[in-house]
Amino acid sequence: MLSTAIISRETAAAHFAFNGALTWLFSFGGPAFDMQYDDSTLTLTSVGTPDPFVVYVGGRFYMTFTTGNRIEIWSSRSLVDIESTPSKHVIWTPPPGTDHSADLWAPELHALRGRWYVYYAAAHPAQGNKSHRMYVLGGPPAHEDPCRGQWEFLGRIHDTPADQWAIDGTVFEVGSELYFAYSGWPIDSHGNPVDRDSDLVQQLFVVALEDPTCAKRGALPVMVSRPDQPWEISRDADGRDHGINEGPQFLRSPGGGWAGLVYSCAGSWTSDYKMACLELRPGGDPLDPGAWRKSRGPLIQTRKGGCGPYGPGHGSFVDLGDGEVIAVYHATDSPTDGWENRRARVQRVGFNEEGPYMGCKTFGERVRGGLVSRIRAKVTDIVESAQAQAHGGGRKSELSGAEGLRALLEGGRGPE
Repeated sequence: MLSTAIISRETAAAHFAFNGALTWLFSFGGPAFDMQYDDSTLTLTSVGTPDPFVVYVGGRFYMTFTTGNRIEIWSSRSLVDIESTPSKHVIWTPPPGTDHSADLWAPELHALRGRWYVYYAAAHPAQGNKSHRMYVLGGPPAHEDPCRGQWEFLGRIHDTPADQWAIDGTVFEVGSELYFAYSGWPIDSHGNPVDRDSDLVQQLFVVALEDPTCAKRGALPVMVSRPDQPWEISRDADGRDHGINEGPQFLRSPGGGWAGLVYSCAGSWTSDYKMACLELRPGGDPLDPGAWRKSRGPLIQTRKGGCGPYGPGHGSFVDLGDGEVIAVYHATDSPTDGWENRRARVQRVGFNEEGPYMGCKTFGERVRGGLVSRIRAKVTDIVESAQAQAHGGGRKSELSGAEGLRALLEGGRGPE
């Protein structure tokens, strides 16, 4: 009886996969996927928490964000209740009057090579924004709670261009090699600033790291993206165009078939702020600009029809296991809030044959690969999903909308 039941479940899974593949085929992977994707959003905080960065380790969520004058980490077992039930820790306050004492922006918490690190941008209080550079703190061993151990200031990211304006640094790993991606003002082939005072253009750069605090000696950062699309540009009240690429975050699909950088673009002080993607071609070298392919449109932006949240951007991503990935980003409740009231939000990230998907129809319109290979991949995906459910695996909630998202976040959350 047991073997018969298993066969029946497998047969049902095969039928489900075949029917699902047909549905997808007739839709060419577009409208059907769009109908299945749930773009429900939960607001995590009632106060401004711009540039939120979240990691999940040891059964706890850790969130840090821009405070301006310190590095602070919130810790909680519940992401949806991270504001009401957190353990809050200020792990670093810079001394006054240094080149890193003011405007601490976009901290990120990473466990690398057995130790906790925090990367952040900071400026000299007397020199202002043009003096922003990237800095790093070193914390306790990676197996310990990052909020409980000692932290020390390790200085600039060593062997990066000393005179280049730089913010929003992040670290990612490809093929056991570490890379540092950040947003910077343009530099020439020798690493010197093209214009030391202009803030009209921000590009994305990648540099190879020798270790978590130091670039490989003699290696110059490589520019991998410039703001060359209309939706990456904002015009200010003086009629000046600001072309902005910033806030890069490395993202990999649960199956590993897609990898790349999700970045923010346009003015962060506007409701046009949004996120888009740079795909790293399979097997591509992160230091080869030709290995990166920009999406044809935004991954997420302010929804049409004038409803918020507005200006979704500067997100981070958390893999919860079982194929579930979430984005935590900031957005405002009013289109005129500017830099005020940028509160942390959470939303699911879907994946289709084109890569990540968060509801924008302009993203993922390009058809890649042969039809047969696309059908085979889709059938495989549906069969695996159906078999997991047939054997009682998986933890996808039957709830939809905000309730379903809350249930997902409050349920089991992968390996601890």
